[in-house]
Amino acid sequence: MNGEIKIHSVVYSFVVAVMVLTFLVIGWTVVDTRMVYASIGMCTLMITLLPLLFMKTYDFFSPWSFVLLAVVTGCTFQAICMSIGWPTNEQIDGWMLLGREPSYFILPGAIYLLGFACFTGGYFLLGHKSHKVRNINRDYDHNNLIFILGVCFVVSIAATGAFVKFTGGGTSEKISQKRTLIRTTDVANDDEYKQYGYLKQLAKLTPICFLTVYAYIIYRYKRISFLHGCLLAFMFVCSCAMPYYSSMRAPICWLVFSALGVSYYLEREKFQLRFVILMSIGVLFFVTMSLGRNVSADSEGASFQESVRRVLFNRNGPGFAKTAHIINAIPDKLDYKYGETIAVWLIAPVPREIFPSKPMVHTGPIIGQKVYGHNISGVPPGLIAELYWNFHIPGVIFGMMFIGWALRAVYAWFESLTINPAITVPIYLFSIIPIGYSVIGHSLGYGTVMRFVDFATVAIIVIMCTSDSTKFSLNRHRANASA
Repeated sequence: MNGEIKIHSVVYSFVVAVMVLTFLVIGWTVVDTRMVYASIGMCTLMITLLPLLFMKTYDFFSPWSFVLLAVVTGCTFQAICMSIGWPTNEQIDGWMLLGREPSYFILPGAIYLLGFACFTGGYFLLGHKSHKVRNINRDYDHNNLIFILGVCFVVSIAATGAFVKFTGGGTSEKISQKRTLIRTTDVANDDEYKQYGYLKQLAKLTPICFLTVYAYIIYRYKRISFLHGCLLAFMFVCSCAMPYYSSMRAPICWLVFSALGVSYYLEREKFQLRFVILMSIGVLFFVTMSLGRNVSADSEGASFQESVRRVLFNRNGPGFAKTAHIINAIPDKLDYKYGETIAVWLIAPVPREIFPSKPMVHTGPIIGQKVYGHNISGVPPGLIAELYWNFHIPGVIFGMMFIGWALRAVYAWFESLTINPAITVPIYLFSIIPIGYSVIGHSLGYGTVMRFVDFATVAIIVIMCTSDSTKFSLNRHRANASA
């Protein structure tokens, strides 16, 4: 799996322009203290982009690309809007700043930038390419693929139907809305609380089938016929059923990115066409779901402004304003956890039906209540805030450096494999590229444990669709010799 291409001079120019703009914004802070928000956001972007200046080739579907995506959408853009007061200063104060002055964000902002500097250093300085080549003699077996993926597809559709039934989808007033909401942080004593996590995990088998079939068609037939296109379109829609029903935009976005990745690695010459088609579909789903979230049972339409706020100013990314509020709440409102918020994710894969007293693994509702004053809505801590919450500043320094190194090491391992790329690409795209985005925006436990579950699931399924290529070659050689 090799996706590195030569970096165009436009990329270098863009990085230099970001650096110049960053220093201009920092100078502007002397005149207008509200520009401190944009300064922190631009510095974060500059830190994560800077290594590109020293690279000649780059894989645009490497995990770092999605770290950059998280920084741009979840930090830099928000920070600029906070400084210029868009849409309005009152809305920014209520949504992001919570009425705090710029000085409130300076020390947490410094910790935030330190964390990203360590993360970037760990990925590019400590991390390195693996020079050890690992040969894996596997290739797709047509009969195995049809049987295994057929069973997985049926099981996934059944799981989606069961989830719809258990969450009252048949009587729901809206097709797309949040399901299985958390009403209290004491979920162990909430008899009515059920997340049906195992059904959600089984529903992920459909996207796995879609990506595997897409990769296999390109690998075997070198083109997508009309019938293949219809099959892929059907599987894509089925893959979007669960996230659309549950009003989860992220899985659909990752499905689009993953499909683009298949084209990027396996049919580079047609990537631009696939990009236009898949991004158009993704945007359509994204916009309709965002508007649908704001349509209540007694309303006649959706609020465009509220849709913009939910998409661009949500607190699910690595925003430094959220990070600042959490850091400043420790230890007065939030006690130090000393690894508890990370370790609890080890029991996340265990269904609550088996472990009824399982504690709540998500820390978002706790932060939502104690920091933001919400009754139900959760706010995931993000990686830097979580490391600080557990291990203070040393946790931020060494934790971010180690996680950056580990992310690069996983990517290097996939690069070192000498195997049919149509086998490794679906595994890599489904389970690896979301790690960086999930970790820095959500939490360390969610970004690693749940991604490992995804990796194990997709790897087992894809490997079961293959057979030992050396035995196949040997049998073919014997048949030719006897003839």
